[in-house]
Amino acid sequence: MVAQRPEPKAGTTPARGTAGAPPAGTPVGGGQSGGTPAGSAAGTTPARGAAATPVPGGPVGAGPTTGHATGRPPELIADVEQELSILLRRARSAQMLLARRVHPEMDAAGYALISQIDLGTAGGGAGVRASDVAQALGLDKSTVSRGLSQLETLGLIERIGDPDDGRARLLRMTTAGAERYGAMRAQRQAEFRAILDRWDSTDLTDLARLLGRLNTDLS
Repeated sequence: MVAQRPEPKAGTTPARGTAGAPPAGTPVGGGQSGGTPAGSAAGTTPARGAAATPVPGGPVGAGPTTGHATGRPPELIADVEQELSILLRRARSAQMLLARRVHPEMDAAGYALISQIDLGTAGGGAGVRASDVAQALGLDKSTVSRGLSQLETLGLIERIGDPDDGRARLLRMTTAGAERYGAMRAQRQAEFRAILDRWDSTDLTDLARLLGRLNTDLS
């Protein structure tokens, strides 16, 4: 006796070639139904975990902004700050060494003062005022006065009359001070040249330009 196949109930016949119709509302074929992405039907919000819409003008593949107006990642500024901190620490150590090259008894503060005096007279000026040195270095007059007195005692600087104001005095390096400071600068430039000779001209141009821009912004 041959067993008969049971008749399917009306309205439940599966589609030919399928294991059964998907539940109502389930997208067919790769999570899309009729070209509409899953979870993006009108009036609905994207499913949790969906990729955020890229920010116009932002980096490729970037997620939502971090709340900064520029959209820059905060770690970028942190990296710059860290490298500048390292550079400043090394500069302070180097400043002490350079001061000793000018005179064994000169300290880092004296080096800053004599460097500013040299800068002020580089264009052929007769000298600079102590108040201008204090302002340029951001120091109070009493601190500058003590440092200048030490440089005078060491024979590195001298005071002369201001040709434009008989009551004022100007600061300039003595002949011995200029010779010592010049020898130190020549040695320092040779050391920089040995390091930066490994850089190409474009990098050096960019470095000088960006350092100048940073100094301007910090002033």
